[in-house]
Amino acid sequence: MISYQGLVRTFLNKFKMIDLNMGEIVYTDDENEISFPVNLNGEIRFFYSHLILNDHPTFDGAFFIQIVEPQELKEMLSGWRVQNDTAWHDDYVIFAERNGDVLFCDTKNITSPVYGSIQKRNFIISSSLADFLDSFCSAIEIEQSKYDGDVTADDFNFREDFLKDIDLMLKNKLKDVEAEGFKQFFFD
Repeated sequence: MISYQGLVRTFLNKFKMIDLNMGEIVYTDDENEISFPVNLNGEIRFFYSHLILNDHPTFDGAFFIQIVEPQELKEMLSGWRVQNDTAWHDDYVIFAERNGDVLFCDTKNITSPVYGSIQKRNFIISSSLADFLDSFCSAIEIEQSKYDGDVTADDFNFREDFLKDIDLMLKNKLKDVEAEGFKQFFFD
């Protein structure tokens, strides 16, 4: 099994692999000397402590997401943290956005479980940030290496063979409910 540090580096390598990605991500062995505007813990803290993010890093393609830069973490919670909302907890930190929908971690748990939220409906994607990064990087590898980024059919829907390959990969990496959450976030 690859270490969490190795997964963060793989995430960086996948970012650099796609020419159409925007922004910048740099890995540093030393922790960033930065104070975070929100409470970070465990895997999500390591992620932000060892990656330097500039110019709104954005993955292009089927797995399009924009990574939230550290200085924007608190501002990103605007509109999500509202009084008397039992679905949103103070321990949630949004780390990525996709067309107004978000990926967030629960910082109460050291493994930083990842959830998706589409129109403020929350669902589990992985039991840890490490599992999410592993699945996300594997999905990009399939998209880029097997399909050369060409994953849509003539009707602009995702190709069935691509979806089957992603489904098979997810079943090997995530629990069934998490795999369904991953597919819901990226394909629904």
